[in-house]
Amino acid sequence: MPRPPKTLSSNLTFKSGVIKTGQSTLEYELAAEKAHSLGLAAKRLTSTLDALQAERGADAQTRLTQDAADAAQAFFIQREIMGMTDHSHPIKHYKIPKSVLAKIGIR
Repeated sequence: MPRPPKTLSSNLTFKSGVIKTGQSTLEYELAAEKAHSLGLAAKRLTSTLDALQAERGADAQTRLTQDAADAAQAFFIQREIMGMTDHSHPIKHYKIPKSVLAKIGIR
């Protein structure tokens, strides 16, 4: 039977006063990547909502509403990947309009 790669083995290594396993290092890296992805999704959501708020033309408003809905959906999915399933706080925090929420998942 093949053994796991050395970096995922349960051998302990001592570095900077902290005992780490290969698995804990991997979990830390995955958590950092998830957090970074969530930050990028939040930036995209913010920029699309700002563009939507600034636009006054009806055609552009329709397109930007869909863009904001797509960004909100991606943001919510990233939150769910991280175990955060209640979206009421970010809806209030980012002031996501009902017109955007109504279009999430619609193409």
